[in-house]
Amino acid sequence: MSAPLTETGRSTTPKAADKDRLARAAATRGVLHMAERTLRSMRAYAGVILFASIANPIIYIAAMGLGLGVLIGEGTSFAEYGAESYLMYIAPAILASTLVMSGAIEMTFPVMEGFKWRRTYYAAQATPLTPRQIAAGHILAVCVRFLIHSSVFLTVMLLFGVISSPWAFLQIITASMGGLALGLPIMAYVAALRDDRGRIALIQRFVVMPLFLFSGTFYPLTNLPLGLQVLGWLSPIWHANELGRVLSFGQPTPAWLIGVHVGYLLLVIVAGWLIVQRIYTARLGYAEWRGRVPGARAEAKRKAKLSAQERRQDISDGAMPSVVVRTGFASNLYSGNIRAVFERGLSAIRSGRKLIFFAGFLEPVLFLTSFGLGVSPMLDDGFEVSGETVAYAAFIAPALLAVSAMNGAVFDSTVNVFFKLRLTKLYRTMMATSLGPLDLALGEILLALLRGGIYAAGFLAVLLSAGLVDPAAAVLMLAAALLIALGFASAGMAITTFMTRFQQLDWLMVLMLPMFLFSATLFPIEVYPEVAQRIIQVLPLWHGVELMRHIAFWDFSLMSLVHIGYYLVMVAVGMTVTTYRMRRLFLR
Repeated sequence: MSAPLTETGRSTTPKAADKDRLARAAATRGVLHMAERTLRSMRAYAGVILFASIANPIIYIAAMGLGLGVLIGEGTSFAEYGAESYLMYIAPAILASTLVMSGAIEMTFPVMEGFKWRRTYYAAQATPLTPRQIAAGHILAVCVRFLIHSSVFLTVMLLFGVISSPWAFLQIITASMGGLALGLPIMAYVAALRDDRGRIALIQRFVVMPLFLFSGTFYPLTNLPLGLQVLGWLSPIWHANELGRVLSFGQPTPAWLIGVHVGYLLLVIVAGWLIVQRIYTARLGYAEWRGRVPGARAEAKRKAKLSAQERRQDISDGAMPSVVVRTGFASNLYSGNIRAVFERGLSAIRSGRKLIFFAGFLEPVLFLTSFGLGVSPMLDDGFEVSGETVAYAAFIAPALLAVSAMNGAVFDSTVNVFFKLRLTKLYRTMMATSLGPLDLALGEILLALLRGGIYAAGFLAVLLSAGLVDPAAAVLMLAAALLIALGFASAGMAITTFMTRFQQLDWLMVLMLPMFLFSATLFPIEVYPEVAQRIIQVLPLWHGVELMRHIAFWDFSLMSLVHIGYYLVMVAVGMTVTTYRMRRLFLR
C-alpha cells in the first residue's frame, strides 16, 4: 500500500519514518553523514582549532624563522636550495609538519572515544552506515581540518613574503598527504586498542616526535649523520616537507625524486587505509577479529597477578583498620592521608614505570640530538655565556632540562588528573571517604613531581655522560628541576579543575607551544626587540630556563633568587586554587 499524498503530490509520511529512503541515502552518502557528525563534534573545540590554525604559523615563523633565523642567517646561505632566506626555507616544512601533528591528534583521542570512552562508533554502526563508511567519514572530517589549517597557513606565508612560486597552493594537497600517511597507521593502531593505558601518549613521544625532529624541518637533512638521515627518509614528514619546498619556492629537485616522494606517501596512505578498514570492520562486529590486540598480553598478566594476590590474602584473619577522624580548623579540607592518594596513583602507573622513565627523558634527548647536530653546522660561532664561549649543544642542554621537568609535571597534573576528575569520576569516590580536597591536591601534585623528577634525572644522566654539565652542578640542577616541576604541577592541576571536556586540554598544548618556542631554549632572548623580551620574561618557562643556565655555568646573581621566587609563588597560588576548586566540586 502506497503512502498517502498531499494535494501537491508529496508524501505525508514523516521523513524520519521513511526507513527505506534513509537506508538508500546512507548507502550513497554514508561517508558524508559520518563526516558531518564528526565535524559537528569538533565544534566543541572549534575555538582551539581556529586559534591554532591562525596562531601556530605566526608563532613558528616568529620564533624559528625570525628568532633562530637571525643567528643562522648571519653565516648560512640557502640559495643552493632555491630559498632567499632561512624563513623561506623552513616555512613550507612547518606547514607540512603542523598538519601531520594535527592529524596525529585527530586520529588518536577521537578514535579511542569512538570505540571505548563514549562508543559513538557503535551508535553509528546501529544505523545503515557500514564500518568502512564510519572510518572514511572520520578521515574526511580530518581532511577538512587539514584544508582549513593549510589555507590559513598559506595566507600567513604569503603575508610574510616567503612564497615565490605560483604552485604554492598545491601544498594543501601534499601537506594533507603527509598528515594522512602518518595518521592512518596511527589510527589503525589506536582502533585495535581495547584500552588506552597511556599508549596514546607513548605514540606521540616514540613515533610522532622523533619523526618530526629528524625530518629536516628546521635544517637540511644532510646535516645529520647517515644513520639519522635514514630515519628522515622513512618519515612521511620529510617527503611532505620536500614536496612543499618544491611547490613553495622551487627547490631544485630531480623529477625522479619528486616521484619517489609522491609514490611513498601514496603507498603508505593506501596501506594504512586498508588496515584501518580491516580493523574497523572487525571491531564493529562485521568480521571476526583474528589479530593480536595490542596490550592484551600485558593486561592478562596484570589480572593474573591481581588474582594471585587476592588468593594469598587471608581475609578471615584481617582486621579492619581503625578510622581516625580529624577535628578542628580545616578538618574538612585535610585528613592527613596524602599517602593514600600518592600510593594509589603510584600503583596505577607501576606497570608501565619503565616506559614512563624512558619516555620522560627521550623527548629532550631527541631535541638535543636533532638541534645539536642539525643546527650547529649552520652557526658560525658558539654562544658566549658567563664570559666564555660554549657550543650550541651546551647552550641548549640546561634549558631542555627545564623543558623536560615541565613536560612531565604538566602531563601528570592535566591529562591524568582530568581523566580521574571527569571521566572515571575517581575523585568523587575518594572524596566519599575521609580524604579532603587538600589530600587530593597534594597527593596528585606529588605524583606529578615524581614524574618530573624522573624525567629530569634521566636527562641529567645523559648530559653527564656527554660531558655537557659537571657533577656538582647536576645536583643543584636536579633540585631546580624538582622546583620547576612542582610549580607547573600546581598550576596545571588548578587549571584542569576548570575543564569540563577533554578537548579543552588542547588549549594547554596551544599555550605550551609558544611558551617553549619563546623561552630562549633554542636561541638567546637577545635576538628579539626589547618589548618582545619583556613579554617573554613573564612566561614561567623562561624563568626555569634561566635558572638552569645560572646553575650549569655557575653564573648566580640576584635574578637567580627572582627565578626561584617566581616558582614559589606558582606553587602557593596553584595549591590554593586547586584546594578551593576541589572543595567547590565535591563538598557542596
